[in-house]
Amino acid sequence: MSQNKLAKDLEQSSFSINLEPFAPTLDPLIEECLEETKKDRFRKGTFLIPKVLVWFVLSMTIRRDLCYNKVLDWMISKWRWITLELPIKLLQDGVISHARVKLGVKVFALLFQKLASLFNAVEPDFHGFVTFIFDGVTMSMPDTSSNREHFGKHRSSRGQSGFPMMRVVALMMRAGRLIIDIAFAPIVGKDTGERTLMIKILQRVKLENALFLFDAGFYSFILLYNLSLLKHHFIMKVSLKVRITPLPHGRLSDGSYLALIQGKIEDPTRSQEKRKAYCHLAFIVRVIDVQIPGFRPFRLITNILDHNISAKELVQHYHKRWDIEIGYDEIKTHQCATLRGQAPTILRSKRADLVERELYALLTTYNLTRWLMFQAAKEHGVDPLKISFLDALQRIVEAVEQIDYSNTQRNSEQHEYLHDLIASSLIDRPRRQRTNPRVIKVKSSKFKVKRKCHRSQTIDYEKEVQILAPKNVKLINLKVA
Repeated sequence: MSQNKLAKDLEQSSFSINLEPFAPTLDPLIEECLEETKKDRFRKGTFLIPKVLVWFVLSMTIRRDLCYNKVLDWMISKWRWITLELPIKLLQDGVISHARVKLGVKVFALLFQKLASLFNAVEPDFHGFVTFIFDGVTMSMPDTSSNREHFGKHRSSRGQSGFPMMRVVALMMRAGRLIIDIAFAPIVGKDTGERTLMIKILQRVKLENALFLFDAGFYSFILLYNLSLLKHHFIMKVSLKVRITPLPHGRLSDGSYLALIQGKIEDPTRSQEKRKAYCHLAFIVRVIDVQIPGFRPFRLITNILDHNISAKELVQHYHKRWDIEIGYDEIKTHQCATLRGQAPTILRSKRADLVERELYALLTTYNLTRWLMFQAAKEHGVDPLKISFLDALQRIVEAVEQIDYSNTQRNSEQHEYLHDLIASSLIDRPRRQRTNPRVIKVKSSKFKVKRKCHRSQTIDYEKEVQILAPKNVKLINLKVA
């Protein structure tokens, strides 16, 4: 079968090149995004139509063990064995790269947003609240001039990091570990900190009955002010150095107490003045001082003043903030697993614009996997957080080549069977009650630091190889018969 024949079959819907387990959810969203961004037009005679390219970019985020051409082969492998006509090589080198560059970033950013909007139907998980978690993470990428110039490298007392990095702050819905929004920036520079990125997300998301969990690094009086304007609830870890004023008769029976936090914010009504003017404000918060054996005491503050929710419940629920760390581990360790011989980076695009697009695609496929796990768990009455992400992802990868979309009844049965498999993929070993001290086995390395002179060194082995004469050995003339 030639490329033109395959393109014609795609136009007539004879073939469907996609990730079939995700197709029922994502196909209509992809069509909407392509139409809204005006990327739905394509030249006749090619099977690399925009919709196929979107699926191809998404496929690259779950098949990190394959190069670009092999990912495309994996996507069409079903039709290769059905038709027995497809050639080994469908496209010339560089065609895929050129086509996916033209697709742009906006399509995938919009696709990520539209998919996240489907998660609003999740039910409350804590006293009528829906729990959301903020946290930041860094993503490494190949060391190219484009990535270095745009994102930069992390600096420390020992020098720069080995690879360019980007800082990402995500907002995760704990029920199902679904990421509903992100903000990212270079690793260095102005307005690239986690607080700045978090405020951007907070100001644009529209949530109801939200309960936010914040780590200590996010605290600021401006954050409290923004949360009060948006009428959101929070539980936040703060430093013991943050000044609070306990209220008289504010101690509660569960050990927590009410206190006043005072601060100032810039007054926007007097912004025309030469000198900045400030408003002095104060907020009443509930303070919980916590001590865990073997650890330093820490402090939580919250604006949940309902005494029916005990301090111990709030502390135990705050501990679930760790779920976002588990989510990052699922993305970086399992979904982006690198094998021997591959670049040891989370992202693998060599251009800054492609890095941004890959990030949106990566989180889209992560959300799709998690959403499929959530739906399967709901159908079978199990906790979606007790299902193994790695096993579920493996079942989905297997199903891509097996699910038959042409037979409606068969397709429905296969999707139902996939849900059964995912719901049965429970974590075989529950999380153990243990601690993990921040220690390392090897403090440092004796290798020299990699410099520019060490990059891409070449050698002509056949010409430059030398045989060294033995030392302190007498020469013996051998006669060859």
